[in-house]
Formats: sequence, structure tokens, C-alpha cells
Amino acid sequence: MSLLEVKNLSFGYSRATPFEIQALKDVSFNIDEGELVSVIGHTGSGKSTLMQMLNALLTPEQGEVLLEGKNIHESKTSAYEARFRVGLCFQYPEYQLFCETCAEDIAFGPKNMGLPPDEIRERVKQAARFVGLDEALLDHSPFDLSGGQKRRCAIAGVMAMRPKILILDEPTAGLDPAGRSAVLDMILHYRQETGATVIIVTHSMEIAAAVSDRILVLNQGALVFDSTPAEIFSHYEALVSMGLNVPSFTKIIYALQKRGLHVQNAYTAQAAADAICAMLHAEETSP
Repeated sequence: MSLLEVKNLSFGYSRATPFEIQALKDVSFNIDEGELVSVIGHTGSGKSTLMQMLNALLTPEQGEVLLEGKNIHESKTSAYEARFRVGLCFQYPEYQLFCETCAEDIAFGPKNMGLPPDEIRERVKQAARFVGLDEALLDHSPFDLSGGQKRRCAIAGVMAMRPKILILDEPTAGLDPAGRSAVLDMILHYRQETGATVIIVTHSMEIAAAVSDRILVLNQGALVFDSTPAEIFSHYEALVSMGLNVPSFTKIIYALQKRGLHVQNAYTAQAAADAICAMLHAEETSP
């Protein structure tokens, strides 16, 4: 049994009005424990709607979400419990900080779980370590922090609940290259240390290519691809037709292939370099 089973989800907004939108159309997939899955798609493809259903913030019109075999939308109690087990960190989470100190903000989720004070303090310190937030900052106001530190604090608040599944919606949005790299390293370290399942919603094809075990591609509310990065980015023309910007290295390989060169598909810098070297070697050794 998969950790998460999504079965035939459908959902629409503004039903029976001129503004009706079909956000999700019969979406189904499974995610196993420990996987890192990226969800990509053009703006309006249904990514955020889907993530809110996985966290029980939205209830599907049709279909169900099973977490360890239990329907999280079965009752108010199961939905409430699911929000601690499926941690959702929204885009620009730093805008959701509201407590007087960083420690209080990080502790907000564990307190609502009804945990004892000693365990809450331990979780706050551990989550701060995961995100690289100096313990000396825990007594400071989150509004005195830099933008990057605020984001770390907000993500730590979700990690402190120790969810079975951690969902991050555009976790690197608005960050410079160094900030993006630091946040990704933080997420990968957290996954390695805890064994948690991680779902990343991203517009960055480079991020999806670099960190994912699997990639889900949404288009106009439908799940059109669900496979490994290598398989996903072999569908160059289909992705471009959906308005997605494929990894730059895939573009280079595709351009070479269009010129008639026999070079293998690639989606990372190292894979592209290896593919080009292999092509050149083959040409040199061919009779």
C-alpha cells in the first residue's frame, strides 16, 4: 500500500456561475513513503488546488485522498488530523508569521497538536537546526529577520509538526541563486535525516530535474504525465506546448537532435556533458 493514494479527484470553483472553472479533472496517482515528488504545470493548471486537497483544506467534489489507507476527508476529525500529518508550506510562507518570537511561531503547530512543553521545546530546536536558523534567533521577533531567515522560520514551523508528508509550494520563489540553493539543501537534508516524503510544487524545471524521484505534470486540471525526470523531459515538444520552460540543458540537447546529431536525451548539466562527449567519441571512432 502506498503512503498516499489519490483517486479520481475532481474539483471546480464558482459552480453554476459564468466564472465556473474546472480546477481538477479526474486526477489519480500514488506516492510511496520517502519519495521526493515534484509537481509542475503552468499557472492555473491546478497545482495549488491539488495541494490543498492533500492537506484537507479543500474537499474534492469527486474522488478521495487516502493517507495510509484512510480517507482524510471522511470526517472533520480525520481532516483535522491530516493537517498535522501532511504539512503544507504555502508560497511566500514568511508572510504567514505572526507570533512575537521565532520560537513561538515554530511552536504553534506542535502546541495545537497538544504536545507537552518539553517535547515542544525539543521540536522547536530540532526544526531550527534543520533549516539552519541560529538558536540565538529563536527569542527574536521574526519580523526582525532577513527575508531568507523569515522563510526558514516559517518552514521550520511546518517541520516541527514532523509530518509524514511535507508539501512545499514554490519554496524558492523570489530568492536569489544562493538562497535557492540553500533552501533546496535544507529540504534535502531534512528528507535524508527524517525519511519524510516530500512534495515540491515548482515552476523551475531545473529544480524539478535536479531533486525529484518522480515528476507529476498538470495541464488544465488534468494529470498528463507521471514519471521519472528522464522520461518527463524526453517529451520536450509536449511540455513546451503546455507553456512549460524545460531545463536549459534539455533545450541544448533538443537543438542538437534537430540538427540531426545522434545525442542522448539529458536534463542536467552533467548528463548533457556526458551525452555530448559520448556523441563526439562515437563520431571519432566511427568508420
